[in-house]
Amino acid sequence: MAPHSLIDSHIHLWSAETTNEESHAWMTPPDMPLAKPHLLQDYYAVIDKASSPDAELNVHGVVYVETDVRYAEPNGDVAVWARRPLDEIGFLRSLVEGRYGARDTGMLLGVVPWAPMHQPTRVLEEYLDLAQERAGPDTWRRVKGFRFLLQFYLDPAKFKELVLSSDFIANLKLLGKRGFSFDIGIDQHRAGVWQLEMMCEAMHKAHEGVNEGEKVIFIVNHMCKPKYEEVSSQSIDKPGGAFDEWCTAISAMASCSWTYMKLSGQFSELPPALESIKDIAESIRPWVNHVMSCFGPRRTMFGSDWPVCNVNGPLAGNSWLAWRDVVKLALAGPDMNLSELDREWVWTKTAAEAYRIRESLLVAKQT
Repeated sequence: MAPHSLIDSHIHLWSAETTNEESHAWMTPPDMPLAKPHLLQDYYAVIDKASSPDAELNVHGVVYVETDVRYAEPNGDVAVWARRPLDEIGFLRSLVEGRYGARDTGMLLGVVPWAPMHQPTRVLEEYLDLAQERAGPDTWRRVKGFRFLLQFYLDPAKFKELVLSSDFIANLKLLGKRGFSFDIGIDQHRAGVWQLEMMCEAMHKAHEGVNEGEKVIFIVNHMCKPKYEEVSSQSIDKPGGAFDEWCTAISAMASCSWTYMKLSGQFSELPPALESIKDIAESIRPWVNHVMSCFGPRRTMFGSDWPVCNVNGPLAGNSWLAWRDVVKLALAGPDMNLSELDREWVWTKTAAEAYRIRESLLVAKQT
């Protein structure tokens, strides 16, 4: 098999100053294993174990995705209540400008910060202006899209009220008009298939009446966190079961133009009994097969979800390697029949296209 470069389309980073509950509500030290700094130098320590000139896959660059930092109740001055999300952008700027090492500047190909998608469009516009100022020109060129996590809206009525609101739809249209994508974080496992169904409706509404070149690009995270109830042929073949519902919703999402899917984030969803890389790959293959049948290799991309992948991953702190190998095995399944070019799309080209990573950045990384 010919060697491929790899763009990791989904990683998270945070500095020592933000490893606390004041900055991240979900970061509860000492019990939370992620409540310590995670910088690109820590990422390199893992990926370099599998890197060599003749390796099948070497990481070419990464896309940073926001980490759900705390913000105050929206009220008054955006710069005040959204201070921590803006500080996150400042942290990313320090990476791009080499504060933590020269290698970071070339590695960070794309940035997906937080944005107040739940607020009126005038607030989003003000926030984007503040974000651009905080980022500076070089980092702002790497800002490819934004994310506002929707998975925590567990009340169907409140979820619907948000994603089908005129403000939310207008905000999606604004991102598209400005050339930004929107990363979708929703969860069949903990919420229900209704999150997928309602979000799909919002996606189509966001494209209504919009010129093709200004439609917002949607990038779906973590295969929508499937509900793997029982990873067995019986549960998969059950009509109307969780797998059947997920497949229907994923097909509907794929029918929306300019929508991409990430093969990422599955270690947090799988039953704990699955430990070997081979067993995990075999178990998720029906889900991966459906993603590939709906989106194809040109709309499907690899993402590691590092360092979150380490929490329930089979290799603990080296679970980036495990997820890479799981995806390799899943893509090598008998139903895939992927060409070398198809694999190149999944590992590299799809992320570069979806996130509009400039050729100049890719060339600079290679030289």
